[in-house]
Amino acid sequence: MNTPSINNLIVIDQIMSIHYFEFKADFKFSGETHTYWELVYINSGSAIISADGEIATYKQGEIIFHKPGEKHSIASNPNDPPTVFIITFKCSSKYMRFFEGRRMNVPTPLRKYITEMINDGNEAYILTDDSPYEVPLKKREDGLIGSEQLIKLNLEMLLIKLIRSATIPKLPTNEIKQYEGLTGRIISILDNNVYGRITVGGIAKELGFSRTHIEAVFKKNCGKTISEYMRELKIVEAKYLIRKQTYTIAQISDFLCFDNPQYFCRVFKKQTRMTPKEYSASVSYKEN
Repeated sequence: MNTPSINNLIVIDQIMSIHYFEFKADFKFSGETHTYWELVYINSGSAIISADGEIATYKQGEIIFHKPGEKHSIASNPNDPPTVFIITFKCSSKYMRFFEGRRMNVPTPLRKYITEMINDGNEAYILTDDSPYEVPLKKREDGLIGSEQLIKLNLEMLLIKLIRSATIPKLPTNEIKQYEGLTGRIISILDNNVYGRITVGGIAKELGFSRTHIEAVFKKNCGKTISEYMRELKIVEAKYLIRKQTYTIAQISDFLCFDNPQYFCRVFKKQTRMTPKEYSASVSYKEN
């Protein structure tokens, strides 16, 4: 039986390096050039990126690709220090030309592929170096089976989906609209109350639903409770404030409406496995 061959649009030949950085306000990397591709995704905050002499500020959700041979550098926006995902890779597929000189915003549904690459990167390799310079990947002996391949597959999926998103826009289904409507409204309330106090009961009253209903919908769609999501938002914001190097731990605890600095430190360590002081030290990279 004759069957059609598979047209492989994008094939990743080799992963060269993988990093997830949480830059302080004064971070500055002078730059480099290499013979393979580099993907830079701004997960939060904003970064000042130079590519072949062209300088631009990239904000949360944006992505840039540095083609082989392109001189590039990155620095924090001092007023909005970023968290950044960077992966370098070899790919000879002709469709990579689509990404040359292209600035894109990653649609929310596609950001899961970046999250998966970060998770599998930590499973597949020992990622201990906080320098943006290329560091040879060192495999974990105790990593989950298939982690390396999943990084490759998720990267290929992301690249293909980005090409699709730019060339074949689709309207959301009614089901997606409804999902985004209710869950999106809950998330919007949480986002607007990072520096305040909000209860699940208060959210339910504001939206006109029962507490049981909004908790069930949110858990089904987000995989976590509303309280867990809010706690994560506060810790992400706390990390941002720590990287600004402007406020004390006590001030940050107060800004984010924790009962006291001791409780804030306990929650921070539970979420990050580091105390606020240890976290501050871990992101204090200085270029030699």
